[in-house]
Amino acid sequence: MMKHIYFVGCVVFAAFIVLADRCVTVVAQDGNGADKKTIVVFAAASTTSAIDEIKQQFAKQSGINVQTSYAASAPLAQQIVNGAGADIFISADTKWADYLAEKKLVAQRRDALGNRLIIVVPNDLKPDIKKPEDLIIKSIEHIAIGEPDSVPAGKYAKQALIKLELWEKLKEKIVPAQDVRQALTFVEIGAAEAGIVYATDAAISKKVKVAVEIPENLTGPIRYPFVLLAQGKGKPEAELFFRHLNSPEAIKVFKKYGFIIQTQ
Repeated sequence: MMKHIYFVGCVVFAAFIVLADRCVTVVAQDGNGADKKTIVVFAAASTTSAIDEIKQQFAKQSGINVQTSYAASAPLAQQIVNGAGADIFISADTKWADYLAEKKLVAQRRDALGNRLIIVVPNDLKPDIKKPEDLIIKSIEHIAIGEPDSVPAGKYAKQALIKLELWEKLKEKIVPAQDVRQALTFVEIGAAEAGIVYATDAAISKKVKVAVEIPENLTGPIRYPFVLLAQGKGKPEAELFFRHLNSPEAIKVFKKYGFIIQTQ
C-alpha cells in the first residue's frame, strides 16, 4: 500500500473545491470601484507560474481580469462537468480534454504545449541518483509523485516505472500528492528524498536538483490541450484570451518556464 502524508494541503485542496465552484463571476470591481470584465480559467497546477505571468501580461494589454484556479487536471475537469463556471481549461493530459469533449463542453481546442518528466532530489542529497534504478537504495525512503489514478504527472510516473520494471519494487515508497506542485513541495521540505515531476516544475525551485531525465518513450507524449469551453464560446473576453495563449508574447513565457511548444 502506498504511504500517505497528510498536510494542511488537504485542507487547502478542499477549500479550493469550494472556491472553484464559486468562480462564476464575470464582472469584478477594480480599485476605483469601476466594473472590470473577468474571465475564469481552470488550469493544471504545473502551468501556475507561466499562466500567472501571462494573465498579468494580458490584463495590462486588454484591461480584462483573468481569474485562475489551479489543481490537478482530473478534479478541474470533473468540476467543469458539474457546472463550475469556467471559460477556459488548460489540462496537463489530453485525456481530460477528450472527457470534456464527450460531454459536449468543448467549443475549441489546441494541443499547444509539451513537457518532460524528471526525477528531482534535494540539493544536498548524498549519494547522488544517476538513474531510475538508484531509487531502490535504502536512503531513498519516500518518492513523491502525483496521485497516479487522477494526476497526469503521477500517471506518467507510474507508467515509466512499470516499463522499467520498478513499480513493484518501489510502490511501498510512493507518497502520492494531490497535484504535481505538491509532489515538488514534498521534496523541497524533506518529506520525500526524491520526486518525479515535470521539468517545468523543477525549473522554478531552488531547493531541488534534476537527478535524471525520463525519456519520452517511457511516458508517451506529454501534451497540454488549451480548451475554450462552451461557456466561453461567444464571450469576446474569453475568446481573446484563448487566442492570446497562442500569441508570440505568451509563447515566449511558456518557453521561459521550460514548456515545449507544439506546432500544428
